[in-house]
Amino acid sequence: MDEWILNVVNATILSVAGLLSERWVANRKKKILRNRLLRDGWKWRSFETLCRAIRENPNTTRELLIELGAYASTKRKHVWALDEKE
Repeated sequence: MDEWILNVVNATILSVAGLLSERWVANRKKKILRNRLLRDGWKWRSFETLCRAIRENPNTTRELLIELGAYASTKRKHVWALDEKE
């Protein structure tokens, strides 16, 4: 019985640590995206460049950009921007 309880506690601790680690990584990637979008006075950044900057697939990159409050251009294809106020 004691071994079973120990296994449950270990599994719980590892799950919580994994979730915290994933959140930390996501926040780090959002910080990189934010810096890319606001750096050097560039208004627009290509989506492909943003994907490469954080080494993520397009779906994950798009989700992180939306969480940041970034927006895609309605006139130009595959470019994103972020207002400094965000």
